Order: sequence, then C-alpha cells, then structure tokens
Amino acid sequence: MSLPDNFSPAEHLQDLLKSAMNREVREWFSDLGDNWEPDIATPRSSLRVGCTHAENDSIDMTLLRVLLFYLITGKGQSLQSPIYGIPTESYQQSVKFHPQIKLYFHEDLNDVSDDYQPVTAEITFRVMNETSESFTKANATVFANKIRTEFATGNGYRWRKGRLKLSYRQPERGYHLIIAAHSESEGKEVIGKVLDIQNHSPNWDYLTVSQLDNTPPTVPPTRRIYGEMRREPRRRPIAWVRFRWAELHLWGMPKAITLVDRSNRRRDALVKV
Repeated sequence: MSLPDNFSPAEHLQDLLKSAMNREVREWFSDLGDNWEPDIATPRSSLRVGCTHAENDSIDMTLLRVLLFYLITGKGQSLQSPIYGIPTESYQQSVKFHPQIKLYFHEDLNDVSDDYQPVTAEITFRVMNETSESFTKANATVFANKIRTEFATGNGYRWRKGRLKLSYRQPERGYHLIIAAHSESEGKEVIGKVLDIQNHSPNWDYLTVSQLDNTPPTVPPTRRIYGEMRREPRRRPIAWVRFRWAELHLWGMPKAITLVDRSNRRRDALVKV
C-alpha cells in the first residue's frame, strides 16, 4: 500500500514522537492524577505542561520538550552504557603515569544481536620513553598517522573477539595487553599491529595463551536478580569489532586528546580519516 498523496514525513515523525513521549510523560507525572488538567500552579505541574507535546508544536518545540524531559528525569543517562570509574582529576591527584594510548573498537550496529549491547574492545599501551612534560603535539601527530595506517584505512581494521585469552606482557616497553580473540593467529595479528605503532616487533616469549575452563553458553541463562528473572551478562562474547577511534591520555590533562576518529562523534581529531 502506497503512502497517501498528502503524506508529510515531518508530520508523521512528529506524531510518532508525540505519542511515544507523551506516554512516558504521563507515566513520569502519574502522581498528579489520571484527570490532570494543564496548569502551572505547582512546580511539578508546570514541568508536566512543559514536557507534554501538543498538536500544534513546531519541530523546534518538539525537540525542546524532549530535551527538557530528558534533563529533568535523568533519562539522558540511558543513552550511554553505565561505567565504573572515578573522575580523571581525582585519579591524577594520586597517580602519575607515562603517556597512554587507547584504541577503541566497536561491533557494527547491523551485527548486534537483539536484546544485547554492541560488543566493544579497548587496547591500551604506554609510551615509556616519554613523559607528559616531553610529549608534544608533534609526537602525538606521529602516533596518529601510524595508527591511521595500521587501523583506520578503508573501512577500518576489523578483528574477531572470542574466548581465547592472549596476554602479552612487556612492561619495560609499555605493554600489558590482554586480547580476547577467536583464535591464536587472530590475536597475534592484533598484537603485532599494536606493537608496530611504536615500531616494535613482538617477542612471543612474552605471550601466554589460555582457554576458559568452561565454555560459556552463547545465550546466557537467566537468574533472579533484584526480584526479577534477568539474563546474566555474556562472558567472552564472539563478535567482529571494528576500529572506531584512538585517544591519548597525558598526566596533567583531564581530557583525552583524540588522535584518530572514524566514528564522526569526536571533535578535533589530530588526523582525519
């Protein structure tokens, strides 16, 4: 069945958003009663008026109402996966460190299984012959160009995470790599490319390889958690992950410096792809 002659994509989209958001607004302000009538006599009722989408809203008004609702309810946190951690400045007050480079990989959204978050991977190493004082933008640009060559050309380097654990430890060179790969050859390839960023060759005497004692199920079982049956987190999921960005962490700078970015989500990357 074709679209009607007077079909407006913008009106259609606004109607869908209005229906979905007003349902959430009603649930959030349900304490005001089922027969609530718009008024601004109390702060909470005033907020509900501001968040409730009206038929004659412009697109700008629609976006402002969504923004207001997500700000006052804290629902904006749901747009990012929860992270365990401490503020950067608190960490740097107690720990001084060599420059650290982090490579971030992400499963393609088209490949993500239903009901799961995308599989990700992070690989970090340190630059042991530099300090925050000696490291310059020129140094960072050299690293960025090397990372682009190794990981960001074409559609971005992709490797398969799996259930084989490869540990490569060479602390005097800044490496404490733990790679969960699908096979030993794939894991070694990843390690080799990481070391090549600093023009290092791997010494496989520093490598240990281990399998899980028990093979976890692809689809984890459910368990009663906080009064409800919930699915357990996946252990060592198998998935292809693709390079997304690389960043530099320097002691004394609270924000990371983006070296290379393929995600188009990070501003001011030193090297464009």
